[in-house]
Amino acid sequence: MQVKVSTNKWNELTADCLVVGVKQGLKQPKGVLVQLDQMLEGQLASLLAEGDLSGKKKDTFMHYTFGKMNCKRVLFVGLGEQVTYETLRAVAARSIRAAIKSECVHVAFALDSLVVGEVSSGEGAHAIVEGAMLGGYRYKGFAQEERDFHQVGTISLVSQEGDLAEVEQGRMIGEALAAGTNLARELVNTPGNLLTPTGIAEAAVDVAKQYGMEYEVLEREDMLKYGMGGLLGVAQGSAEPPKLVAIKYKGRQTWDDVLGFVGKGISFDTGGISLKPREGMEEMIGDMGGAAAVIGSLEALGRLKPEVNVLAVIPCAENMPSGTALKPGDVITTMSGKTVEILNTDAEGRLILADGVTYAKKMGANYIVDIATLTGAVLVALGTCTTGVVTNNEEFVEEVMEAAAEAGEAVWRLPAFDPYKEQIKSKVADLKNTGGRYAGSITAGLFVGAFAEETPWVHLDIAGTSWAEKETDYSPTGGTGAMVRTLALLAAGRAE
Repeated sequence: MQVKVSTNKWNELTADCLVVGVKQGLKQPKGVLVQLDQMLEGQLASLLAEGDLSGKKKDTFMHYTFGKMNCKRVLFVGLGEQVTYETLRAVAARSIRAAIKSECVHVAFALDSLVVGEVSSGEGAHAIVEGAMLGGYRYKGFAQEERDFHQVGTISLVSQEGDLAEVEQGRMIGEALAAGTNLARELVNTPGNLLTPTGIAEAAVDVAKQYGMEYEVLEREDMLKYGMGGLLGVAQGSAEPPKLVAIKYKGRQTWDDVLGFVGKGISFDTGGISLKPREGMEEMIGDMGGAAAVIGSLEALGRLKPEVNVLAVIPCAENMPSGTALKPGDVITTMSGKTVEILNTDAEGRLILADGVTYAKKMGANYIVDIATLTGAVLVALGTCTTGVVTNNEEFVEEVMEAAAEAGEAVWRLPAFDPYKEQIKSKVADLKNTGGRYAGSITAGLFVGAFAEETPWVHLDIAGTSWAEKETDYSPTGGTGAMVRTLALLAAGRAE
């Protein structure tokens, strides 16, 4: 999808569809809409007077111009009473989906009609491009007969009133964040036999190579040398070899003040010996959503090029039952030296994150965000629209939550009181890998936090937000690309 900025007047456009915003309560054309009404020979005024255009959120009205304009169609979209970033993301996504149904190839957004109120032209451009690209994403799959997924080829941001430099900057940011998110979606949607731990590592390395980032891939022999008992333990039941990818995005001359991202890369999760129920197990192709989010954020950073240092660590494994698999009652030793009693082999993600966090510290991370589809408990607590947060540092978590708010991704901080930490203490080892039935998302997060130790750390549990059972404003079913935008904006916000 090509995205460009245009200063053409509306009557000079040759797009298949022009998207125009209408605020709720508007009874007659005002501002830039007066010009459009003149082009349509009073038809807009009639539509408003008759109540066909309410301007309410989610309302859309496709109007054919029948030669009155070069654009074949005008899509009127309701903006509601107050226009925000999120309003524009959702409007853009709905507009693209409507355009796809009409098989439009070139869609132009009338920026001056959409960006109203307190949203700047640059912010509006960012939100519209992001929403349009996210709303237009579809996973093609692997059917023998190629499915006909119509795609919009070109998006134009048309403005005569906005600051063009700001609009261009907003376009670039929106395009980068959406591209990273859609990459993560593609990875999450890929079947586990086609995206193994090796495949996840290759996807990460591809991004690193594309943008000239330093990288290394640890093999089983390297993990044995480092004593990565968590990652090796999870992988020992599978024929697929484990991998650990470390990528350095160097936006500064010196490797300091390093922001670390650690993403869980379980390519498929059967639960191991503690086997999951049959129903819904196919969705465990998405148990590498944390790894996908980190890879997607690197794609965005490669495009944006902020002056910041980021270290990405992605431990990858497949969790399978076999004669060599971990068993309940086993005790493993992690890279940190901490020992862990295994009570449930389906609580495997925290084991590979333990070694991932320790390795991130070794590689110089001064701040760490781990991101993982970690617990079913977070769905019980927060549902499918909100990511759970656990932390050991007040200042750092505020920074992460501000980035999430800017990204339009809902997060909620969970408590981390000392009694929860008692739940993961073991009688035979330093820790046990499950704290029992209660507060499961909290105790899982605190388990990972035990390996961060004094390093400022935030845990993001995306088990509820990484996969969608039903379509939302700008996300289809399947992989959502959750937290890509949050991670990228967190990093960009730290730029000098």
